Amino acid sequence: MTSAANGPEAGFTLLEVLVALAVLAVGAVSLLTATQTHVTRISDIENRTVARWVADNRLAALRIGVQQPDVVEMLGQSWDVGVTRMETLDLDLQRVDVAVALSSENRNLFTLTGFIDTAGDGAQVPQ
Repeated sequence: MTSAANGPEAGFTLLEVLVALAVLAVGAVSLLTATQTHVTRISDIENRTVARWVADNRLAALRIGVQQPDVVEMLGQSWDVGVTRMETLDLDLQRVDVAVALSSENRNLFTLTGFIDTAGDGAQVPQ
């Protein structure tokens, strides 16, 4: 009398186990790659958000006339801030471009364009 557990179809063959392991390995690698890509994108979004904050702060400082250094420290990182001023058709208004990059990288993460009242009489430009 032969039991069902000892019959010819009583389990997986070695080849079937190897194929199943190969499929699982490919799936695991795909999952790790997707996770790494997601983490990289989240890090880039965080850096661009902080770069925007740095640019907003610099534009506000320029509007109130406060001098700031070209390298700013925010959230534990150093940020290079470049300011370009351009005249406009209105002599009392100046265009300002603020470009922000991580000090460790050579590419701008964020550029903010704003305008500053240069009238000098304390008059505010209507918003």
